[in-house]
Amino acid sequence: MKSSFSRARLSVLSVALCGVFSAYGQTDVKGTLGEVVVVASRFTESKLDVPVSVQVIGKAEIANSAAMSVPDVLRMLGGGNVRNVVGGQLGLNSSVDLGGFGVTATQNTLVLVDGRRLNPIDSSEIDWSAVPLNSIERIEVASGGAAVQFGAGASGGVIYITTDGKKADRSQAGVRVGSFGTTQLSFNLDRQIDDLSFSLNAGADHSDGWRENSKIDGQSASAKIKKNLGAMGSLFAEVILSQSTNGLSGGVLGQVGEGDLRAAKFNNVGSESKVDQQGLRLGGLANLTEQTTLDVDVFVGKKSSNLGRPYYDTADSLAGAYPYPGTDGLKSDGHDVSFSPKFRTEFSNGTALVYGYDFSQSNQNGSDGYGTNAQQLILASQGNGFEGNLLSDRQSVQLLNHSAYLIARVPLNQSVEFSAGARRQLQSFDSYDLNTSVGYPQTASGTLAANAHEAGLNFKLNDTSRTYLRVNQSYRFANTDEYWGLDPVTYNRVFSGELRPQTTKAYELGYDLKHSRQQFGAVLGQSVTQDEIRFDPAVGKNRNLADNIDRASLAFNWTTQVLDKSHVSLGARWQKAEYATGKYGGQTLGMVPTAIYNAGWIQDLAEGSRVGVQLTHVSKQNYDASPSTQPTLAQMPAYTTADVFWARSYGKLETKLTVKNIANVSYAPYGGYGFVSTPGGGGMSSYYYYPADPRSVQLSMTYQF
Repeated sequence: MKSSFSRARLSVLSVALCGVFSAYGQTDVKGTLGEVVVVASRFTESKLDVPVSVQVIGKAEIANSAAMSVPDVLRMLGGGNVRNVVGGQLGLNSSVDLGGFGVTATQNTLVLVDGRRLNPIDSSEIDWSAVPLNSIERIEVASGGAAVQFGAGASGGVIYITTDGKKADRSQAGVRVGSFGTTQLSFNLDRQIDDLSFSLNAGADHSDGWRENSKIDGQSASAKIKKNLGAMGSLFAEVILSQSTNGLSGGVLGQVGEGDLRAAKFNNVGSESKVDQQGLRLGGLANLTEQTTLDVDVFVGKKSSNLGRPYYDTADSLAGAYPYPGTDGLKSDGHDVSFSPKFRTEFSNGTALVYGYDFSQSNQNGSDGYGTNAQQLILASQGNGFEGNLLSDRQSVQLLNHSAYLIARVPLNQSVEFSAGARRQLQSFDSYDLNTSVGYPQTASGTLAANAHEAGLNFKLNDTSRTYLRVNQSYRFANTDEYWGLDPVTYNRVFSGELRPQTTKAYELGYDLKHSRQQFGAVLGQSVTQDEIRFDPAVGKNRNLADNIDRASLAFNWTTQVLDKSHVSLGARWQKAEYATGKYGGQTLGMVPTAIYNAGWIQDLAEGSRVGVQLTHVSKQNYDASPSTQPTLAQMPAYTTADVFWARSYGKLETKLTVKNIANVSYAPYGGYGFVSTPGGGGMSSYYYYPADPRSVQLSMTYQF
């Protein structure tokens, strides 16, 4: 099937990029690309040896930034498109798009902490409050498919957060205060006693919010103990706790800039979401032989969510709701169990095999509650053609995943290495729904299978640079919310039908250079997605698209140090995502900006002080809308934001003054067009958007002891 992208244009870009590779490859400066990464095989290995585009953000880079959360770091330094519909200073419910997937970014960008998945099994966003910034050692940002390594949900890329790797005793405590009632507290304790190491991390975040009903609270804590067994390996145990509460302001009606930016939408007044999570990790590393290492990770977790919507039990809401009132409370409880043994075997000729098995089981039970007034409406509707006589809705889903994979790396000579891998995953699901609009149970079950594969060539040009070629196929399964939709005639909740796994075939050409004063990386990519899972407003259900979607991107990042006093960084991503075939062929998707630019500058000053500025530019992009409507709509405006900071150290105490959005730019990272609720139980089609915060000032202090 012919792609709508110009193959000639892609070829020209490839030739141009290879020309850059050749010029940089001839650089005769001492340096190394030997920093360790994990995303290529789930075992630590040199970045020089892996055919994957990986950007590493270290602890020092995070400290030398204006970031307040992990999404903040990724927005400034990671090159991804970061969106947040909750808003606020902390951005704790943001989505990060690495591959141009738009509104389905969370389902296609995999986020892991020490190998543990953070992506929920439903449509909710990642709870970033569970990852306090002070606990992070480094963040690896890998664009492109990684399903062979990690399974489903990594079609757009992987964000791998590492909290391990501490080598010495280290402790610190920090506090940050700022605009809109924002406070952050953090504490980190690391101790090494003989062959035992202990780690304790805790954090508390609060913000009253700039918009109405945008209050945010988050608390997290983790404790880890690790025993070094010498040549035999190591063992560890970790307890993880987190809790967050977010006020939900809702969208502002109109195009970006119109309406009252601070006001909560009428039906969101008083709404809030609460999430509690607990987890236990156990595992270890065993050196089975001189050639083979076993790494085992077991996780058991629990998650409880509560969404309160008081408007849906008011007279205004019920006036137009007969006989189908909205629910004013949604609760869900879920459990997760995963078991991931993986092996690495190295042979004398340099060949390395990584192979393993991933097992996971997830259960989620939910209920939608109705307030007193809504229950009276339901009871009064009985016998008047209204089928339901229930006073609550109940849903449940169970997922069972089995997956096996193999990755092989074979040196062809001293400079060229071939790699290949494959994975097969089986997912069984059982779902149940009983709701007032239908009045009888609906069930669905089945087993789906998906395959991933990849092959690559890695060329080591010298000790400071390499280039690579890679082809791969990745996949994702539908999340638990995508199994269900609304009948467009009766508005009853119905099963969407068995959705096939979405598959993405991608092609990448990349280059990396690193020496003592500068680092450069670039990657050119193109992908084709078949059976993409998206919501179709025409039928009120999620479905597999009949038409392919093409994506192409060119990204680079460059950092350099000038005269030991200045640090400059530049990054850019040019991308396009469009329907390849069908009646929408050539039409671009919503929420995929054409260009994202990042620039940073840090200047060391006298007496242990430094200043820095970070710029982010996001180009125009389409509103999130039905493809049939989108050609007639306006675009969301481009925006550029600047954050500045001044830091100074006083021995073990470091202070930092940060001004975010210093130019006080009014912008929105997310917007859409579609059916929206209006007072009195009505509705209409309208633009809507979620405005970002204006200028804010933050002061932080961190003490190391």
